[in-house]
Amino acid sequence: MLKPLIFLVMTIVAFSSFADEYDKENFKILDLGEKATSYGWYVPYQINENTYAILAPKHWQETVSYLFVGTEKALLIDTGMGFGNIKDAVDAITNLPIIVANSHTHYDHVSNNYLFDTVYGRDHEFTKKNSSGHPKSTWQNALQPSAVSGPLPEGFSFEKYESKSFKITKYLKDSEKIDLGGREIEVIFTPGHTPDGMLFFDRAAGLLSTGDTFYPSTLWAHRSDADFKDYITSAKKMAEMENDVKYILPGHGEIVANPNFLGELYKAFEAMRDPNTPFEKQEARRRYEFDGFAALVKDPPE
Repeated sequence: MLKPLIFLVMTIVAFSSFADEYDKENFKILDLGEKATSYGWYVPYQINENTYAILAPKHWQETVSYLFVGTEKALLIDTGMGFGNIKDAVDAITNLPIIVANSHTHYDHVSNNYLFDTVYGRDHEFTKKNSSGHPKSTWQNALQPSAVSGPLPEGFSFEKYESKSFKITKYLKDSEKIDLGGREIEVIFTPGHTPDGMLFFDRAAGLLSTGDTFYPSTLWAHRSDADFKDYITSAKKMAEMENDVKYILPGHGEIVANPNFLGELYKAFEAMRDPNTPFEKQEARRRYEFDGFAALVKDPPE
């Protein structure tokens, strides 16, 4: 019995080590000071020597922004909900010129854009419309005290909150590379969750920022600005990238995720085309459950 027992213990240890690889507890939290973190609203993590995640864990959205630092410039992917000043956190990490680019232009990813001079975006009507700001009525469920699980940033109030307009200073092209100095970030168009979805890929480091196209929770593909067929096309593109990715950098909840999800995402969307795949019927939509994530889609999905 000794050898089988040893094998079982080794297997459990190996599995636990693998499972924990994507836990944010494994990554260093930076001490940037109270003002830079909007008095604890933001939690900044270091993913590697020149990549950082800025998480807002006290709101149910748990949005995550990512800072890719080169030798000449830095790229900030998404700026969050605008509850706290994310620019203070970015400036505490680097003094390089900042480029902002958004995985898509929902309010919870662009609401600090106005603080930055350089913002790259899609040449798309959806992007242009959202750059004028988001009315509070659109996202009322996220803009109330019940949405928050801890102290708000100093000076913040729900009554005065607004998602401000911002100016796009450059339009990006699909497959374009953003040169940060010694570091290139590839732009990959992935419509589906919204028409203007984009991924940002540091191919050399294997870091893929996916925004809301994938995160390990319930994906939203049911809203009027989502397109199921586009999502499948984007998911297929992402599945083909799986072997080149070390970490998925998702837009909500976790700061890194297993690249195996890229293949599973495509399989999931293909499965939702099959009428025999089980789902929960909700009002005008379906909820499909998969291993490690779920998806809300229109009823029917296409």
